[in-house]
Amino acid sequence: MRPAPIASTRHTLILLAIFGAVTALGAGHAAQTGGTPGVAASRVPLYLGALAGEWLLFRYAMIGLARTGTPAAAIFGDKLRSRRAWFLALLLGPVAWLGIGLLSEGLKHALGAAGLPLHADSARTLASVAPRDTVERVLWVVLSISAGICEEFVFRGYLLRQFAAWFGGPWPGLIASSIVFGLGHAYQGLAPVLLITGLGMAFGAIALLTRRLGPGIVAHALTDLVSGLAGR
Repeated sequence: MRPAPIASTRHTLILLAIFGAVTALGAGHAAQTGGTPGVAASRVPLYLGALAGEWLLFRYAMIGLARTGTPAAAIFGDKLRSRRAWFLALLLGPVAWLGIGLLSEGLKHALGAAGLPLHADSARTLASVAPRDTVERVLWVVLSISAGICEEFVFRGYLLRQFAAWFGGPWPGLIASSIVFGLGHAYQGLAPVLLITGLGMAFGAIALLTRRLGPGIVAHALTDLVSGLAGR
């Protein structure tokens, strides 16, 4: 049976437009800096802008759910204060993170074998966004946790379920939400888009198989955290 929509079509289209605007701002920053050392001496404005974008998407998704009477717990898969939810997230999240890491390496090798190496694109992106001092590292931690919460909620919660209602089931919804997630990184180049689309499908599969967002939130936050602090 086709699942019911969790928000109005209009609301979803506006959310996608907001996501497109946030993505365009990120692309503008990437084009301005070009990964050149010394440009954009402080990452703080970039991080604060990214934080604002993450929580704007989260808040707008919550508004759409409220208008249809869909509780947030139905999207997260657990009550937010549930001890069981926290236990499963902290137990399964690191395991999922290791699996995502292995998948990422496999996808990188596959893309390289197909003539789409990630080294240049990844180096350019890291050069323009990676933290370099204590303040930036602290903000990067906050941003990584926020990305884990907000992006999993929006893409693996709201959009996956909404697209499942539009396209006839959870797995088509997973594919559609992963493509949108990947296209949000189009300014990084083709290879990163394909990699991130694949990782989005993995995060979506975690959400579908565990029926909750907690493990994916922890895995996503760890992935961003390590990539920025370790510079890879």
